[in-house]
Amino acid sequence: MKKLSSVLLTIFFFIPGWVLADETIRGKYEVIGDISKLKNIKTIEMTEFFNYSCGHCYKFLETSKRLHKKFKDKLHHKKFPIYWGNQTAYPAMAFYIADELGIEEEFTQELFDTNFKLGINIFQPKVIKFLAKEYKFSKEMTDGMQSAAIKSKTESSLELAQKFKANETPTIIINGILKVAPSMTNGSTDEMTDNLEIIFEDLLNKNG
Repeated sequence: MKKLSSVLLTIFFFIPGWVLADETIRGKYEVIGDISKLKNIKTIEMTEFFNYSCGHCYKFLETSKRLHKKFKDKLHHKKFPIYWGNQTAYPAMAFYIADELGIEEEFTQELFDTNFKLGINIFQPKVIKFLAKEYKFSKEMTDGMQSAAIKSKTESSLELAQKFKANETPTIIINGILKVAPSMTNGSTDEMTDNLEIIFEDLLNKNG
């Protein structure tokens, strides 16, 4: 019994508290990596897996703006479009084509608006082509749809989503270590954004 107590005391005093108690990071999340690596971070890397037919993702376009407003250059936001079921890869490919042209944010907003406000199926190639024409990059869109590099980026998004088990959208990965999704906050995008704000603030405050 004494030997066991000694072992437990040794573990308690010599393993960093950060590793022992991930609950010291405020908020709701799933730990998917080595939490000790969060100890010295100065910036938040927010990886977002989203789907163009996802209402929560559409809402997060708006609610995520307050995260950017609050954390500014300390927040790096990288987005990965994914799709499933009978959905096509066209919107995801369009995301990367628009990104290369520097208009990803505007075109992503357009795709979401077309899907949710107009009720038009954006997974049809003719819809993507029409929108590209409206934004005056028809040629780039046509060429991009045939590009091996664009196809590779689209496939890599799916592979990365599988790696992180992004089974719902949006799934947020924080610095490759913490995972957050709407189901953790009653299925509410607003509450999920509040939760992310709490986590980001706590991580940055802990690291000075």
